[in-house]
Amino acid sequence: MTKVLGTIIIARSGDRTHFWQDPRSYRGDITETSALGVSESYQLGQLVRDIYLNPSSSSYINGMRADVVDNREIKVRVKAGAEGTVNKIELANDTTVTAPLGGYQYVPVETVEPVNDRSLESWTDCPNFEKHVAQFYSSSEFKKKEKEAEPFFRAVKDYVFGRSLTLQNAHNIYDYMQTGLTYNKTYAHRLPPKMIEQARHWANFHENGVFSDEQPSGIGNIAGRTMLHTILTALERVAFNDDPLQFMLVETSYHPFISFFHEVEPTLHSALAIELRRGPAPDLRDFLRFKFKNGTSSDFKTLYVYGHHADIPLTEFIYKSKDGAITSNRQWSEVCGRRRLIGAEMLESPQNRAVFGFALAVVSLLGLFVMTRFVKKIRSARRLRLQGEETHINPIAKPVEKVEIRTV
Repeated sequence: MTKVLGTIIIARSGDRTHFWQDPRSYRGDITETSALGVSESYQLGQLVRDIYLNPSSSSYINGMRADVVDNREIKVRVKAGAEGTVNKIELANDTTVTAPLGGYQYVPVETVEPVNDRSLESWTDCPNFEKHVAQFYSSSEFKKKEKEAEPFFRAVKDYVFGRSLTLQNAHNIYDYMQTGLTYNKTYAHRLPPKMIEQARHWANFHENGVFSDEQPSGIGNIAGRTMLHTILTALERVAFNDDPLQFMLVETSYHPFISFFHEVEPTLHSALAIELRRGPAPDLRDFLRFKFKNGTSSDFKTLYVYGHHADIPLTEFIYKSKDGAITSNRQWSEVCGRRRLIGAEMLESPQNRAVFGFALAVVSLLGLFVMTRFVKKIRSARRLRLQGEETHINPIAKPVEKVEIRTV
C-alpha cells in the first residue's frame, strides 16, 4: 500500500446569493455566502479530516496530527472577501439551515487580492480572454446553439423578470433561477418542472465554451493555468523533505474546474484532491493520485491524467504540465495582452469583488479543527498582502507562527 505524503484540495465554494457576471468581460457583481453554503463547506472539512487526518484511514497523511494545527504544515488560500451576515436561513423546501458552530462570524486565514495576485482570478481584466469570449460568440457552433435555444428563452421569459434572454446570458439566467429555486418558496412553487434542467444545459454549454480551448496552453484555459502554478509549487514543497508543508486547501470558483475538466460540470462545493504518494518498495518514486467529488452528496472518485490508468509519477506530471502554467503576474500580463503590469495601474473596484471568499476556506478548516485560541499576530492579519514583488504570483508564502487547536 502506498503512503500519502501530502494532499492539495481544490474546493469550489458553497451556496451563495445570486452572482451576476458580465457575459463578455466576466467582471462579477457582489455576492455573499449563505448559511447553507457555510454548512456545505463545513461538511467538506469534516470529510477531509476523516480521510486525511484519521490515523486509521488508508489515506492518512503520514505524520500529521489531528489535535494540533501547525501553520507550517497547513496552508489555505482564498480570494479576499467576507461571508454573509445571516447565519440562519429557511430554504424554499421549508428546511432551516443554521451555520455550523453556533453560526458566528469567522476570521480570515490567508486572502489573495486579485489586484496584486492573479492566481485565483485570472480571467477578468484580460483583453485576450475577452477576445476569446467574443470569438466563441461569433463561432458557427454558438450561432447554431442560439437557434436551438430560442424555444427555451421564450418559455422562460416570465420567470427571469426582465433579464436578457440570450444564450450569451445563459449562465446569469441559470444562476438567478437556481438561487430562486433554492431560497424562494414562492418562486420554487411557480417554476415549471424541467425548466431548471434546461437552464443548466444551456449554462453548461456556455461556460464550457468560454473556459476551454483547443490548445492546453490556450487563453481559454487561463483559469486552470494560473491554478496549475499553485498546484505545482505546493507539490514541489510537499515532496521536498525539508519543507514541512503537507496539506493545502484552495477555495475557488467554478471557472478553474471547467479548465481542468472540460467534460465535468461541477455542482456547488465540488472538490478535487491531489494526493502525493510514496511508491511501494522497491520503487521509491513519488506518485500523484487525483480524486474528484461533485457536490456534497457524492464520494471522491479516482481520476487518471495524461493517458495513465494508474497513479502518475510526480516528475512526469511536472514535466508535462509545467509549460502550460502561468507563474507570475508579468507572464499573466503578457498572455492577456496587457500593456502594463498588474499592480502598477490597477485599483480594485468593489464591483470586481465576490464577497464569499475567505469565510469558506476557514469554515472548511473548521470542519477539521475547532479553534480555541489564536496567537496575537492573527489580529493584524485581517487582510494579507502577499510577500515578494508584485510581479510574482507567490502561490504559497511560508508561515512562521504556530496555532494550537483543540478538537471536539
